[in-house]
Amino acid sequence: MNRFSLLIFTAFILIGCGGGSGGTVDENSNNFFRQDKSININNSNRVYRVKNAKNTTLELNIDSKKDLFIVVTSKFNNQNISISSASLDNKNSSLRDTNSKDKRVLNTILMRREINEILFSNISSQPRMRQINIKKRDISSVNNNTKANFCIDMDSNHNCKGYIRASIKKVVKNIQTSEGIKSLVVWLEDGNSLSQVNIDNLANIFLKSGSSNDIYDWVSNVYGEEWEDRAQEIDSKLITKSDIIDILVYNMENNGLAGYFWGKDNFKKSAVGASNEKIMFYINSELLKKDPKETYTTLAHEFQHMIHFYQRSVIKGIEDSAWYDELMSEATEDLVATKIEYMGPRHVNPYNGTAGRAGNRKGRYPNFNRYNTVALTMWQNTTRDYSKVSAFGTYLLRNYGGASLLHKMMYSNNQDEYALIDATGENNFGTLIANWGSAVILSDIVNPGGKYQYNFGDFKYTSFKNTTYELGSINFFNYTPQPQFKSSANLDANANLYYKIGDNLSGTLNLNINIPKGADITIIAK
Repeated sequence: MNRFSLLIFTAFILIGCGGGSGGTVDENSNNFFRQDKSININNSNRVYRVKNAKNTTLELNIDSKKDLFIVVTSKFNNQNISISSASLDNKNSSLRDTNSKDKRVLNTILMRREINEILFSNISSQPRMRQINIKKRDISSVNNNTKANFCIDMDSNHNCKGYIRASIKKVVKNIQTSEGIKSLVVWLEDGNSLSQVNIDNLANIFLKSGSSNDIYDWVSNVYGEEWEDRAQEIDSKLITKSDIIDILVYNMENNGLAGYFWGKDNFKKSAVGASNEKIMFYINSELLKKDPKETYTTLAHEFQHMIHFYQRSVIKGIEDSAWYDELMSEATEDLVATKIEYMGPRHVNPYNGTAGRAGNRKGRYPNFNRYNTVALTMWQNTTRDYSKVSAFGTYLLRNYGGASLLHKMMYSNNQDEYALIDATGENNFGTLIANWGSAVILSDIVNPGGKYQYNFGDFKYTSFKNTTYELGSINFFNYTPQPQFKSSANLDANANLYYKIGDNLSGTLNLNINIPKGADITIIAK
């Protein structure tokens, strides 16, 4: 390894966080060919798949009335895929046009995001070094009302271009955790009117005495420690180990911004002039006033980013694409939602393990339904990006091992799609995308079986080490809008086209599926 890049800023906004773009697992167009097939549809809640297809005609022989759907999983970028069907020989069947394009436009809040890279040159040829002469912070000397300046903005040369003055409002000292003794310091921007109660509650949900009762325990249990001295063995520009986590609370003057983690602070000032030389989070005081629970879920989301930065970028030298990192943070929110007593991405009462009621317009999934043909691995930092990785992350949790899957994703030696193949045990990434699409269609069925589980009718329990997490059921048809069905779309790789053939179908039906380059075709019978 000659060098690696560290993405040194990750942020969370109510519509999402992050940046960058993802790649695709390489496919060879020569491996895809026309597959004209006759398929007998004899069972409900079943999935039938045709892999590696180009332009294809399918004859479906349906033994009794069923609702039929198709998911086409693109393997290449910029494919104009379309589906057309002939009339059934059974006139009692219904072939309604349920595939019209949703033309509504969602206005999104976009966060100006500076992405800065620090390149470590010729790391492999440098002697490993451990900085033992740097004085570590002593929590015993940290007291309330101590003041400090914090850099909250950075230019392209890594120098600070914006400071605020803040004072310590809460210190939590020497808490025993599974990762050793930890302390927490909460700073509040000077002149900010946020109440001490808000500060105390924020500190209490993140770190307090006791076992498995705070965000620090719940998240680090799955992912591991946020910082160690091993960082300096890799590069001396990084700060020494700290057992203190800092939270800076200030008015971000942006109602869409909940908080963020910024890896610039993990570097020494001599390397990054804008560094605060702390392992820290930034939290929006205005959101904390209005919606404390949303702030708490932000802390869990950003804590994954903090650990991800250390365990994968620093230790492994892996620079994951934004979609992979954000998927893990979104899944973390889902994992701890009931523990912080929050509705989470499902936007269902945290004490209710069912999929909730129809007409739900909140949470992540109305927007996923609205834009369900967007490729998973493309990233433009919009609401649709956070919604799709949330939907995919919650699918993975419920079908591939729950909390233990997230642990495998963190510690995989592979990157992005290949890390997910490694963690799930699937043979290829396309299978994961196709299974996910089928699970969306079957989410209104309780326990449909196979790798298609979103809806268990109640909570699904998943344990890792000594902690058990609760995952609530999800039914995408309970959200408004419901999943969008289209007869055609221009798809990129790792995207699904959802098409509804019709209701109460029986008899024989011919489908023509135009796929110029290559895709997998899945027929779902309900």
